[in-house]
Amino acid sequence: MKYSLRKTPSHLHLAYKYGEASDGLLGRHFTLEAEGRTLTLSIDLTPNFHTRNKSAAAYIDAVNLVHNYHKLRYLQCSDNLLRTRLIRAWEQVQQPQLRLCLELGACGRYLYAVQPHSLFMGGIQFDVERVLEEESTPADARSLELSGNHA
Repeated sequence: MKYSLRKTPSHLHLAYKYGEASDGLLGRHFTLEAEGRTLTLSIDLTPNFHTRNKSAAAYIDAVNLVHNYHKLRYLQCSDNLLRTRLIRAWEQVQQPQLRLCLELGACGRYLYAVQPHSLFMGGIQFDVERVLEEESTPADARSLELSGNHA
């Protein structure tokens, strides 16, 4: 079953290995799909690419994610409504396994095995354990590089 957790945009904080971080991304259409013990949280990041200003923080951070998806260490969302709804779903499943799917439209889709935990200041953090699947279009990534707008 698929559940909508939040449709409106929410700010995301991403951290990569080697100390890189980004605070400019917006996620929207947060959905949770439950299949047995596996819960998959999907976040639509495509609006970050829909800008005329190719030097905007959201665009630069989205392009950076396309190039460094394999280095993602964790993703934080400070939205307490999302946190509450996710915890409620998490508690209904025995020994759940959580996956995180980042949807980037034409630039790809990345699936991670993650471990969630609540943050002291509110919100939730997803620590990436490993990349499970990558569906990227190399031609799209190259076109982002050729435009000279990469991080």
